Amino acid sequence: MYEPTKHPRNKIFTYWIDIVGTCNLRCPTCPTGNFLDSEFSVGRNPTGFMDQDLYKKILEKIKSDNVSDRIEIHLYTWGEPLLHPKVAEFVTMTKKMGFFCGLSSNLNLDKNLKEVVKAGPDFFRISLSAFYQGNYKLTHKRGDIRIVKSNMYRLRNLLDQNKSNITVQVLYHVYKHNASDDLAMMMKLCEELEFDLDPVWAFYMPLEKSLDYLNGKVSDEDKKTINMLAMDPTDVSKAALPYRDEDCSLRKTQVTLNIDGSVQLCCATFDQAYVVAPSFIDTPHAELQRRRYSNDMCGPCMDKGQHIYFSYAVGKKLDDLGEQNLSKKDSKFIFKQFSKPSLVLRSSENADPIVLPRAAKKKQGLSLYRFKNKLLGR
Repeated sequence: MYEPTKHPRNKIFTYWIDIVGTCNLRCPTCPTGNFLDSEFSVGRNPTGFMDQDLYKKILEKIKSDNVSDRIEIHLYTWGEPLLHPKVAEFVTMTKKMGFFCGLSSNLNLDKNLKEVVKAGPDFFRISLSAFYQGNYKLTHKRGDIRIVKSNMYRLRNLLDQNKSNITVQVLYHVYKHNASDDLAMMMKLCEELEFDLDPVWAFYMPLEKSLDYLNGKVSDEDKKTINMLAMDPTDVSKAALPYRDEDCSLRKTQVTLNIDGSVQLCCATFDQAYVVAPSFIDTPHAELQRRRYSNDMCGPCMDKGQHIYFSYAVGKKLDDLGEQNLSKKDSKFIFKQFSKPSLVLRSSENADPIVLPRAAKKKQGLSLYRFKNKLLGR
């Protein structure tokens, strides 16, 4: 049974708030792209835009709940926030309340980008998975990486024009097939644009589908997607089992809201069956947490170590599993998300660490120029 007294005040508490209930892409590792209507046990959550008045009440409730000295609000979960015609106003409202504000976009559209930069979120993530269209279209379906790259240049120009200090992160999803030339060229582009580049292991989501797969239920289409991953979810689940008794950070330090203000069990679930409260603004925080901690989905999830998997808490074991498959694919890089050095040229005899692009920070290690020469055999 949930006992609030057992959870001290968290240093950081994060709210994932979908202000758009759909996306312009259909990525196969994301439920917006892989969840069929026939697979819902109850139904799909609303797919429109969040109302501004509702969001204002949500912000007031977050302020009143006062669950942490540092509140972070990210205006996305499974949706594309730039589709919202008022996205910049949502950013402004969030900042005026004194909260950290983050956005994530596939950047296949530049709609509202100028207004967003002027509104000044603290953090802007560009989610992608390749530099060339051949690989990008496999994992960002309906997307065009050429448009993304064009919009990355436009974003850099807007940042310069507005003298903005928004942190821009390029989140590069690593699969078996894209840790070679694509990653090298995206590294070069991020260096030029002065954007942070962070490669991460690609995951298969949502929780409902991951559990089905672990229980032997998977469609042919989803099996193709899983075969592209650097590690099979079954192997990750086995690696996570020693930690399955640990509390879940997705429920302890985070809350996820849908566009209608309803509260999802966690950011890993997608089905409307896992809405724990129809109204965030009408439900006290302690009651929300009680409902989440007593939800029937948490048992099978934690028994399989999925809460460890989705919160990246498996750590070095993920790196070991991923590297085994990258080496079989003869990728140009040895990649480790949780260990140091995080990126090394596989053919490098001295295993010089490659410093990932970081905006306005002093770099140490193998410079991009030396890295290019090594890559080209010079």
